[in-house]
Parts: sequence; C-alpha cells; structure tokens
Amino acid sequence: MNYLSPASDGGINLQATLSASSAMSTPEGAPLPHHPITCTSSLAFDEDGSFGCEHAEVPPGDIRTQYCIDHSIALLLIELSRSL
Repeated sequence: MNYLSPASDGGINLQATLSASSAMSTPEGAPLPHHPITCTSSLAFDEDGSFGCEHAEVPPGDIRTQYCIDHSIALLLIELSRSL
C-alpha cells in the first residue's frame, strides 16, 4: 500500500504521509485509537511534556508519539537528501 500523500506544490505532504502510515484505521478510515499525532487539528506540546490535539492528549514519554516523531524525522531527512 502506498501511503505517500501529494502536497499542493507537487512534493510530498509529510504530515499526511506520517498520519496515513502510522495510524491504525477502521475500514472507514478513522484512526483508532485516536492519537494527536494523526490529527489534522491544531497540536499542542505542553511544558510538562504532554502532547495533544482538540480531541485527545497523551502523557510525556508516550511510545506511539516517539515512534511517530522518529518516523517524521526519517521522512524529513529523506526529503532533505533530495536537495543534496
């Protein structure tokens, strides 16, 4: 399955790609369980280390958040390597 999501400038929308490739989904496409990293609403990172969106919040050290951030950094490095 191809999770790459095109961006309006012809490149890759990294956030949408990350969301599609890291979210567990139902056949209808809604991520379950809902996690802020897969949400398209505004995101917030609090001083205590919690991470949240308008619908959910996860505590500091949440492993799914860390995996998604690691994946996001990997995608960014891939994107940046194209400019070398």
